[in-house]
Amino acid sequence: MSMVEKLTYFLGFQVKQLKDGIFLSLSKYVEETLYRSMIGSLLYLNASKPNVAFSVGVCARYQACPKESHLIALKRIIRYILGTLKLGLWYPFDTHSNVACYTDADWAGNVDDRKNTLGCCFYIGNCLVSWMSKKQNSILRSKTEAEYIVIGSCCSQLLWIKKMFKDYGIDQETMVVFCDNTSTIKISKNPILYSRTKHIDIKHHFIRDLVEDKVVSLEYVPTKGQIADILTKPLDVSRLESLRRSIGLSTLG
Repeated sequence: MSMVEKLTYFLGFQVKQLKDGIFLSLSKYVEETLYRSMIGSLLYLNASKPNVAFSVGVCARYQACPKESHLIALKRIIRYILGTLKLGLWYPFDTHSNVACYTDADWAGNVDDRKNTLGCCFYIGNCLVSWMSKKQNSILRSKTEAEYIVIGSCCSQLLWIKKMFKDYGIDQETMVVFCDNTSTIKISKNPILYSRTKHIDIKHHFIRDLVEDKVVSLEYVPTKGQIADILTKPLDVSRLESLRRSIGLSTLG
């Protein structure tokens, strides 16, 4: 047997030991369950509202032990959705079938552990067909490295899209990946290992083969035109509305 501290929490129960009795409560369990239920509903809404993907993703990180501040943030997202309820994705018929992707990374943007958030927008013609906003698992040394690894993740998705097109009998031309970091683009075209990049895991370097074989082409896009920004960081109102239009969110009529 060993001495432990006073019991305060057990299997979802909050325990308060007083002089005249013991008080049991499930309030914390109920709060966490409701929070997770709200997160689940918002994650489902992401299927047609990529403009809230980043915000919902951040709130989803705190499901294990949500605080009042997290619930306030969640309610703010819900109010925003109610205010933009009629917004939806528009897919016109008169578009081409070329595949392109916008990639971005918010380097060390997470104040808790300094990890990055990656964002990818996949387009067929002018139509947004897939997107991703995800926190990376490792801490990276530079923005260039962060962007390079994001492009590797996005290229895997592009290869899947290319194979899907091939099943439909459509040969896909060189797919374009838009990036706002010139150093990342140079690394993808240069096989030489430099002191600042030689530590990057080999699994990320398959980008170079794709570029050499002209399966993908990395092109520079100014930060102002980087659509994937909406998936990596909080934005001011004007920037958010601008990118919202760029990804194809609009009202019908």
